[in-house]
Amino acid sequence: MARPRSFDEAEVIDRAMRTFWQHGYDATAIGELEKTTGISRISIYNAFGDKEGLFIAALDRYHRQAVEIYDETVAKGSLKEVVGLFQMMSAEAPEGSPAHAGCLMVNTVLDVRRMSDPIRERVMGYREMLVRSFRSALANARDAGEIEGSDEVIAQRAEFLVGVLWGALSTIRVNCATTSAAAIAREVAQTVKQWTRRET
Repeated sequence: MARPRSFDEAEVIDRAMRTFWQHGYDATAIGELEKTTGISRISIYNAFGDKEGLFIAALDRYHRQAVEIYDETVAKGSLKEVVGLFQMMSAEAPEGSPAHAGCLMVNTVLDVRRMSDPIRERVMGYREMLVRSFRSALANARDAGEIEGSDEVIAQRAEFLVGVLWGALSTIRVNCATTSAAAIAREVAQTVKQWTRRET
């Protein structure tokens, strides 16, 4: 019979997530994970298999936390929620906040030299959630008469928004400041406003 774990697995994953988020997967050594999670590498290996196993658990946690923003807020909203997302992302954040590191998923694309299939699947799954959420918000705006456009136009604009979002998050990561994406957020607001002019 296996001994019960002497640590809170959810708390360990959350601490590891913040560490990977701020420093990147490749740059985070197992010794750093021991410090930030408060458990030994043996416990990490026993619980998660290896460093990648813990990282995958962190990516899953990050995705679940983002569901409330994208699936519950943006996807059920309209143009206001789309613009609000970019404003929220580029607003001032407390010093030391992992938000100044951008997005864990975007950072994974930039940081991980050799992306395994399980990691790639999670990045792609996260991106699909973003596309789906933007597409839903734009479709809601069309149904409400705010904008016009075929399903193809809606799909193209959703892809555009994801591309801009990931670019903005990369900008935040490079500059280590959420506000460095403020100009991008303003341009998104102007672009979305143009979509309401029924030029499609």
